[in-house]
Amino acid sequence: MNCSPEFLTTGAVDSVSVAVSVIPFVGVLLAVGFYTLLERKILGIIMIRKGPSKVSYMGILQPFSDAGKLLCKEFIVPTRANVGPFIWAPALMLTISLLGWVLYPYKSAEVYYVFGMILFMVITSVSVYGVMLSGWASNSKYSLLGAVRAMAQSISYEIPMGFIFFCVVLCAGVFTFQEISAYQQGPFFFLFPLCGAMVVWLVCILAETNRAPFDFVEGESELVSGYNVEYSGGGFAVMFIAEYSSILLSSVMSSALFFGGNEVLLGLFMMAFATFFVVTRASLPRLRYDKLMSLCWTVLMCVMLMVSACVAVLVSL
Repeated sequence: MNCSPEFLTTGAVDSVSVAVSVIPFVGVLLAVGFYTLLERKILGIIMIRKGPSKVSYMGILQPFSDAGKLLCKEFIVPTRANVGPFIWAPALMLTISLLGWVLYPYKSAEVYYVFGMILFMVITSVSVYGVMLSGWASNSKYSLLGAVRAMAQSISYEIPMGFIFFCVVLCAGVFTFQEISAYQQGPFFFLFPLCGAMVVWLVCILAETNRAPFDFVEGESELVSGYNVEYSGGGFAVMFIAEYSSILLSSVMSSALFFGGNEVLLGLFMMAFATFFVVTRASLPRLRYDKLMSLCWTVLMCVMLMVSACVAVLVSL
């Protein structure tokens, strides 16, 4: 069969487009694996014990060993579970988590999202539905309690997070992550005028990603692992990947919002924020759930209302 040059060109372009679209997601999955290794190494140093060190040189291949172990285990569906939603919930969580990476502030991207910050808030909001679906579909009181806690926690902390986006948009005048990052190419960072907002942002991303000391969704001591207690094997592995992908995405967005600059600087600050998640987990105890909600509605809301008012006044001058 003869192929026209136009067909060959179109085929080549399509294959390149597919490759460019797929490679970042493969990179995210690899980054998640090695981030778990970094977390276990840092926790080992802080707790004065050995981390992963047996598999390959210095435990480099430990993430692949863990993934192989989980994926080879049997995926058990409880007898009284709602089978369809139970199976699809982990896939939904991973899809939503990976969808956020289309907002990565590439400097050379030809296509970017004009309202990227709004899309990031939408993705952050929708991510709770995967947790809710898994908790309900498991037909377990522990799973359902973990899912309900996740919904209340996520809805509460999205409000101060929205005020933080409002402050950044007022300072930059745009909603695009690329332009916000480029705005900070020089020695000026949004960290300086928005230092209070950045402290609130760190608390919010810990709560949104269900990380210690706000890991009430997976609090083993009182929830028996929370919404994922009925999951095993590949389902648990997919949920695990989705959670850590969200942590890395939050680290990237934190770097773009408050530091920006070139991609090298963006990567360095992203690693600093990712390390912050690990050090916080090793340093702080879990709070009571009522203290978490009180912190959001009585402290963080008041702080962000004052910061937003100050930023609006300064910008209008």
